[in-house]
Amino acid sequence: MHFFDCNLGFGRPINAPATVIPTARALLDEMDFCGLAEALVYHVSVHLESPQTGNRLTLQHTRDHPRLHPTWAVLPPQTGELGTVDRFLTDMRAHRVKALRAYPEEHRYLLNALTFGSLFEETVARRIPFIVGPHWPAIAQLLPDFPDLTLIVVGHSDWGDDRYFRPLLERYPRLHIDTSNYQTPDGIAELARAYGAERILYGSGFPPLQIGGALLTLARADIADAAKQAIAGENLRRLLGEVNL
Repeated sequence: MHFFDCNLGFGRPINAPATVIPTARALLDEMDFCGLAEALVYHVSVHLESPQTGNRLTLQHTRDHPRLHPTWAVLPPQTGELGTVDRFLTDMRAHRVKALRAYPEEHRYLLNALTFGSLFEETVARRIPFIVGPHWPAIAQLLPDFPDLTLIVVGHSDWGDDRYFRPLLERYPRLHIDTSNYQTPDGIAELARAYGAERILYGSGFPPLQIGGALLTLARADIADAAKQAIAGENLRRLLGEVNL
């Protein structure tokens, strides 16, 4: 299968996980060892330090590696820390950044229409994917205001967050779930049968999770090979192909 990881990080964190991948070149070596072709990536300082530093380092390390697709983190436009929304979108276009990330708890903001209305209006219109962790109350409040937002929720509980996200998948067709920590027995197969394999994206959650865990879970899922390939990479390539910067 052609694996395209939607949730892959690199850099040297403060509290190092079992495997430390400090550079993009080292990340590519790890990807080759595990069989990953491409990945949406971020530098860990984007949430451990600041989006200003992390976004810059993500670009710096991925510039010469076309298999690594940079993602940027956001901050409230009102603070001006990342410039105006128009300036931010112009910079995204210049650097071919096709996906955004949010860390509302680490960066202390509310992920809602009041804070991000002007940015979300643009991301909806431009079909820019937005990646966020399992902040379910915030997500449940956000999606009614932006039902067409392309949202990818990553890193949900290995015990299964289905009771949170299945009602949302039922209502919002552009909500997607990654595989990084989804270890519910037969979870991928049941989710694909209920909502379609196109709503699931392969993501490893590396670091702190290991690449091979989610890879093996998908490879052994009781679904057709075509569905596995869709989850492994085709779904993410389709979403990125829809982006209009």
